[in-house]
Amino acid sequence: MEPIGSFQRPNGEYALVHRCLGCDIERFNRIAADDDFDLVLALPALPPRTGREVKAERWEAELGLGEEFEDYGVA
Repeated sequence: MEPIGSFQRPNGEYALVHRCLGCDIERFNRIAADDDFDLVLALPALPPRTGREVKAERWEAELGLGEEFEDYGVA
């Protein structure tokens, strides 16, 4: 897993985004008290998102679907 960015959740908490180097799956992790906050802020800022949104993006990419995917209420 490699850190690729960070985002701030609506409650003010910061999260790191890690991506697997093998399968490209992403995981979100809260920053810990002993994390270097300056390094966290040095990572690219990403838009806040949920695991559900990331899964929907992966399904869309794997199935080769575009806007028509949203017509079925999955976004």
